[in-house]
Amino acid sequence: MQVKGSSSDTFRVSVSSAPSTSSHGSAPDDYEALGDVCIWGEVICENIVKVGADKNINYFSPRADVLLPRPLESNVVLDVHHIACGGRHASLVTRQGEVFTWGGESGGRLGHGVGKNVVQPCLVEALAFTTIDFVACGEFHSCTVTMAEELYTWGDGTHNAGLLGHGTDFSHWIPKRIAGPLEGLQVAFVACGPWHTALITSTGQLFTFGDGTFGVLGHGDRENVSYPREVDSLSGLRTIAVACGVWHTAAVVEVIVTQSSLSISSGKLFTWGDADKNRLGHGDKEARLKPTCVSALMDYNFHKIACGHSLTVGLTNLDVFLRWEALFMVSLGIPSLMGSFHAWSKTRFPWNRLMKLHVVHIMLHFNIKK
Repeated sequence: MQVKGSSSDTFRVSVSSAPSTSSHGSAPDDYEALGDVCIWGEVICENIVKVGADKNINYFSPRADVLLPRPLESNVVLDVHHIACGGRHASLVTRQGEVFTWGGESGGRLGHGVGKNVVQPCLVEALAFTTIDFVACGEFHSCTVTMAEELYTWGDGTHNAGLLGHGTDFSHWIPKRIAGPLEGLQVAFVACGPWHTALITSTGQLFTFGDGTFGVLGHGDRENVSYPREVDSLSGLRTIAVACGVWHTAAVVEVIVTQSSLSISSGKLFTWGDADKNRLGHGDKEARLKPTCVSALMDYNFHKIACGHSLTVGLTNLDVFLRWEALFMVSLGIPSLMGSFHAWSKTRFPWNRLMKLHVVHIMLHFNIKK
C-alpha cells in the first residue's frame, strides 16, 4: 500500500491497542491473545542513504502520512503491555518486561546510544536485563519504571538543567537510574511533560523536577530543579495520579471527607502552573505556584487525570469526564461541541453512541511550537 509523503517535521502517532494490551483493568481472559498495536498519523520511513558533495554518507529519513490505523510493523513478535508517545518518538513495554523505542532520534531520547532514527520498535539493550513495568515519553526525553520500582531516564538534557533528574544538563543516550533523593523510595508512576517530569512513590509522595517556569513544579517558586524534589504542600497526603502538560501539572490527591458522620477517602483534583487558556480550571488566569484544589469539583471523586497543551481532562469513579480549557473540542475532534469554556464543563462519557462502554484510561498529548 502506498502512503503519501509529508514535508511536516512533526512526528504524530496515535496508538490503539486491543483490550488485551491495556495495563489497567485487564481480565484474565485477555492474556490468551497477544497485545497488538495499530498506528496512524505521520510516521518515519526507512532511512535513505545519500552521498553528499563532500563524499560523506548521510542518512535521510522521509516521513509519510498513514491515514487509517494499521498494524505496527516489527521484526519481532511483540506482546504489548503498555505504550507511550512523545512528540516524535514512541515506546512500548512488553508483557515480558522489555522496552522498545522507535521514531525520530534527538539527543538520545530513543535510548539506543546512536544518533539515528529508528523506523520499527527496537529493543533498548541497556535495559535488557531489567524487568520494566511502565514507560513515559516527553518531547525530548523518556522515563521508565522497573518492576523493582526504580526510575530510569534518558534523552536530551541540554534544554534545561534538570529535565532528566540527574543534576546536570548533560544528555544521556542510554537509560540511567536516578538515585540521590530517591534512594530507599519505591517509584510507582512517572509522567513526562516536554520540560518537566513528575513521579509518585508507592506511599503516595509526589516529586517533580525540571524547568520551573510558571511554577509548574509546584514548589512555590519558578526555579528549575535538577533532582527529584518532593512537593512539600502535599506532604502527608497520598497522591494517586499525576499528569504533566507543557506549562501546567495536575494531580489527584486522596483526601478524607466526612459524609453522614462517616469518614471516607475521595480523590480530589489539584492543578498548578500556567493558568492561561483556563487550563487550571480555577475560573481565572492567575498562575498557581503550588498545588491548588479545584474547588468547583469538590463533589467529585477522581481517579484519573490527563494534561494536554491547553487542555485538562479528569475521570471520576462514575465515568464522568470533566475537562476544561478554551476550544477543547478541537483537540477532542468533536465539532458539535465547539465553543469556549472559561472554567470547566462536564460530559458523561462515552457519548450517546458509546454509553455501554466503561472508561478505564484517558490520555492527551501536547504540541510544541518551535
